[in-house]
Amino acid sequence: MSTPRITALVTGGNNGIGLAVCQLFSAQPNYHCIMGSRSLEKGQKALESIKSSNSSSAISLVQLDITSDDSIASAVEEVKAKHGHLDVLINNAGVCPVDFSRSVLRDCLDTNAISPALVTQAFAPLLLKSSNARIIYVSSALGSIQKRGDPDYMAYDADFKTYRISKAALNMLAACDAWEYKDKIKVFAFCPGYVITDLAGEREAKEKAGIAKTPDGSARGLLAIAEGKRDAENGLFLHDEKLGELYPW
Repeated sequence: MSTPRITALVTGGNNGIGLAVCQLFSAQPNYHCIMGSRSLEKGQKALESIKSSNSSSAISLVQLDITSDDSIASAVEEVKAKHGHLDVLINNAGVCPVDFSRSVLRDCLDTNAISPALVTQAFAPLLLKSSNARIIYVSSALGSIQKRGDPDYMAYDADFKTYRISKAALNMLAACDAWEYKDKIKVFAFCPGYVITDLAGEREAKEKAGIAKTPDGSARGLLAIAEGKRDAENGLFLHDEKLGELYPW
């Protein structure tokens, strides 16, 4: 009798960290990765890229704009029809604006905190059908209130006020969901670290600085959580790949 596949959904899966996660997860035995992408065209290109490098990858695509209630509902119905349940939900999609204004802050909070909350709420019934479900919120150390006041933190002098506020809100969402789904679903906040991506349009600057990591390490850190290697840290703010690597809220 074959082992049931672990079904994992990654929002914002067609680029950056999300793409690295989809590539890694879909290559694992007994995993099926669902790439959530706002653009089906971009998602299809990313899917083909993964398949071209590993034809045996177990991966599929679902249109998912996390800021659209209709898109979320349609994605839930599609996952339900094809898989019947969900084991891992990785809330990865996000934005990192550099400006601060009412409209920018509102949009950032909508994408980085409000939308993940609604995505999780919508997929919760499918997660509750899993015998060992996990919710992972991809956060940032910039959302740590304690580290905001730490002059020894490498990003102490960085502004990113809008982004910091949104990720602090996301961290509270993770803490609330850990309480709400206690003994039913394991919930984690996870900081992928200073990673080379297109977020905030800083890819070139990060590459020149030479201190940013590739998304591959972030993907391995998320896989460790999905595999249960960090279950002892359920409800906490994690980073890196090993047990014991934590950030303060």
